[in-house]
Amino acid sequence: MSGRDRVLVRRREWAGLDEDEVRRVDAVWAEAFPPSERGERDTVATRSSDLLWTAHLGGELLGFATGVRLPESGALYLEYLAVSASSRGSGTGGALLEAVAEDVLGDPGVTGIVLEVEDPARTPGDLAARRIGFYERWGARVVTAISGYEMPDLAEHGQRVPMVLLWRGGVAQPVLEADGVVLVLRDLYLGYYAHAAEAGHLAEMVGLVDRPA
Repeated sequence: MSGRDRVLVRRREWAGLDEDEVRRVDAVWAEAFPPSERGERDTVATRSSDLLWTAHLGGELLGFATGVRLPESGALYLEYLAVSASSRGSGTGGALLEAVAEDVLGDPGVTGIVLEVEDPARTPGDLAARRIGFYERWGARVVTAISGYEMPDLAEHGQRVPMVLLWRGGVAQPVLEADGVVLVLRDLYLGYYAHAAEAGHLAEMVGLVDRPA
């Protein structure tokens, strides 16, 4: 891309988006994620995201990313990153990730960035593997201290979605070890997923963490 048509990524506040931008964010979000990962009657603009980034080209909103601060682990949960279908392959997703890392990892109070991606071993097709490759090129790594991880299905109560956790750490915590995984799980299941996770889900996931003997 030339300087004239370069994707512009900006840190935003939800209150600063106009109505057209909100509708565009919701449309990109609904196109990019299945109901199991976004809620059947949900809209991204009504969720409790602490941080928001938008990507524009020539005034058109091409994609966005949202983040949620996790209080116990000190991590930022990369809640959603989505790019319109017509803009995929344009570098928009990578530009969003670089902006997220620049804004977040420079904060000494943030231990790292955690995200969930469908588990390639338990998900049909090759899309999940390609997504993991995309995040690995950014510097994230699959968290090996837990296997068999499942998030609650946000559209069908009691169902689950097979996932893996990825971690992009800062200088102080480049790798998410077992104790850190437990803190992240507590943050997610006692906070973010508290409305969707069934009783015992957190304890089951904590039981999957491979703790050193």
